[in-house]
Amino acid sequence: MTRLTTDDIEGIRARLVEYDRQLVSVTGRTLLGIGVWASGREDEGRLHRLAPGIKMAVVPIRSGLGVISGFAETVCGILLHLGFDATTAGCSDVAGFADALDMGAQVILAADDDRFVAFCPRQGRTVDNSRATAGGFVAGLDLMAGGLDGKGVLVLGCGPVGRWAVEALLMRKARVCVVDRVEEKAGDLARWARNAFQMNVQVGPDLEQALSTHDLIVDATNAADVIHARHVTADTRVTAPGMPCGVTLHAREKLAGRILHDPLQIGVAAMACEAMRIILGNPLPVHPTDHDGKSA
Repeated sequence: MTRLTTDDIEGIRARLVEYDRQLVSVTGRTLLGIGVWASGREDEGRLHRLAPGIKMAVVPIRSGLGVISGFAETVCGILLHLGFDATTAGCSDVAGFADALDMGAQVILAADDDRFVAFCPRQGRTVDNSRATAGGFVAGLDLMAGGLDGKGVLVLGCGPVGRWAVEALLMRKARVCVVDRVEEKAGDLARWARNAFQMNVQVGPDLEQALSTHDLIVDATNAADVIHARHVTADTRVTAPGMPCGVTLHAREKLAGRILHDPLQIGVAAMACEAMRIILGNPLPVHPTDHDGKSA
């Protein structure tokens, strides 16, 4: 998980209604709708009706580099916007977890320097932000492209989010090509996919050629200025879960309404919807991988 900064999340809560309008124009769905689509395409109306009865708590964590100012409040604000009964724990760390359990939270969200996780204590299950974020942005691409079955999709970056993006794409029957600046990581990911899913993943020979031959792109890198205007055609669709956004300003202008990027919102929505599915007893399948996407 990329460690966000206060600047990355500043103003998110105030813009959620406008962001919903933007998402509808790009994907046809709201933030909740994308989260639902990511977590198994369950009926959005049903989840919307049930969400107010699901109590969620966000616990600030002070370990490592410490609390990102406003992070817990921003996550809570997103959950409230989605319709959940959400609150921020009054204490941090272990005391915060105790508070959340005492208040009857069915889902507890917390992040440190390495992981951002939603815990479902009664079910003994967790939802990892890297997997949820990848699934959310792949769901967004699926909606933007009118389905991914049989379509070629390029994944840039073979870290945790890239690996989970490959999983989500294969679940939607896309034809996947991966590229990483460390060629060995791309090869490892292709072998992992073959072992875990019995499906082939192509390793792109180089970034420039891969970008020039794919219209559907998941940018899971943490590098700026990876995708340039010369790579954008009228058919290009980009989802960019990585921070910072790897699409140049000129390329973003050329893409207009065919790009999806945010620092936190879609990942939190996908986490919340998957946690709700766990509570309702219908979670997504768990594959034999750890949270880094490597074979267990």
